[in-house]
Amino acid sequence: MTTTATARVSKPVKHQRPRWLTPVVLVALLIAAAMAVTALNRNALQNDDDLDPANPGYSGAQGLARSLSNHGVTVTIVRSQRELLGQRIDGATTVTITSPNQLSGRTARTALTHAASAARVVLLDADREVTAGMGLPVESHRAQLTDVAAGCQSTAVGAAFRLGRADRAYTPKRMSNGHPALTTCFPDKIDGGGAMVNLPAITGRPAVTLLGDDSLITNGAILDADNAAIALRLFGQDDRLVWYVPSLADITAADSTSRSIAPPWFRPGLFLAGSAVLLLCLWRGRRLGRLVTEPLPVVVRAVESTESRGRMYRRSRDRTRALAVLQLATRRRLTAYLGLSPSSPVSSVAAASAAVSGRDHHEVLGLLSSTAAPDDSSLLKLANALLALEKEVRGR
Repeated sequence: MTTTATARVSKPVKHQRPRWLTPVVLVALLIAAAMAVTALNRNALQNDDDLDPANPGYSGAQGLARSLSNHGVTVTIVRSQRELLGQRIDGATTVTITSPNQLSGRTARTALTHAASAARVVLLDADREVTAGMGLPVESHRAQLTDVAAGCQSTAVGAAFRLGRADRAYTPKRMSNGHPALTTCFPDKIDGGGAMVNLPAITGRPAVTLLGDDSLITNGAILDADNAAIALRLFGQDDRLVWYVPSLADITAADSTSRSIAPPWFRPGLFLAGSAVLLLCLWRGRRLGRLVTEPLPVVVRAVESTESRGRMYRRSRDRTRALAVLQLATRRRLTAYLGLSPSSPVSSVAAASAAVSGRDHHEVLGLLSSTAAPDDSSLLKLANALLALEKEVRGR
C-alpha cells in the first residue's frame, strides 16, 4: 500500500509599510523643492557687481543708495547708455558715473553731452581715457593717499573732511585767464594735484567733480574716516540722482582705447614666468651635457656598393686605383684561405699562394702587386687572372 504525502507550500509573509510613511515622504520632498526654488530665486535676483547700488555685498553700494532714498533723494539706476539717453536730465539732477573704466572715449563723451543740462556730474576714479574723451582740463596719475584731509572749502566737502584712501590724483591743466578757476581737494603732496577736483560749469558742460577713489561708496568702506559724509554730499546735493553704471556692451569694435584689458599683475607675471622657463632650460641643458653628433648606421647591399664604385672608377678612368682595390681584396681572401696573418707582406702571400697553386712565385707576385693597366682590356685580363688564382688556392 502506497501512502502519498501532501506537502504544504508556505507563502511568503508580506511586510506592510506604515500608512504614515508615504505622506511624510511627500511632504519632505515638497519642502526640499520649495527651499531649492527659494535659494535659486534669491541667487538670481541678488546683484554682485562691484559699486552697483543693488549689491548688498562688501563691494556693493546698496547702503549709500538706501541712505539717499531715505533722505528724500530720488535714485534712478541706469545700467546701459541707451537707458541713460532715455532719461530726462534737468538742472535739479545729479548724474553719477561709477566704474568709468567700462567707458570708452566715445561713450564717455556721449554721456557728458547728454548730461549737459544737469546740475553736476560726479565721476569716481576716472582714468585718462575718460577725462580725454570728455575733454576735461585735467591730467590723472596714480597715487597712494590714506586718511588725507581735504584742505579746501567747497560745496561738497569741508576743509576738515578726511578721505579714507585714494588711488588716483588729478592735476589741473594750465588754462587761459578767462577760464574759471578749479578747486583741488585732498592734495597729493608727492606728485601734485589732489584726489578731488571740482570743475565749474561752462557753456555746453555742467559742473564736474572728479574723485580718485571709488571704494568710499562701498558697503565695506562707507564708514571709514569721513567717507559717508563725502559720499552723501557728492551724491545728494539735488533732489534727483541718476546713477549710471556703464556696461561693456556699449563699447563697439570701432571704439579705440588705450586702456589695457589685462590685470595689473599680468605683465610682471608673464615676465617672471618667461624668466623661470629660460632659467629652467639653461639648467636642464647644462645638466644633459654638450650636444654631440652620432653617425647613424646605413645598410647598403654589397653588390650595389661594388657596382657603384666600379661606375665611379670607370667614369674617372682610374684603372690603377681599380686594380689596386682588386689586388687588395684578393690578398685579404688569400690570407684567410692560407691561414696567414692579415698583416703579412705581399711576398709572403705570393710565396704561399704559388706553393699551393703550383704557379711560379714571380708570376703570382706580379699578379698581386703589378700596377700596369694601360687600358680596359688589360684591367679585365688582370681581374680574371686574380679570380683564377683565388679559385686555384681555394680548390686545393
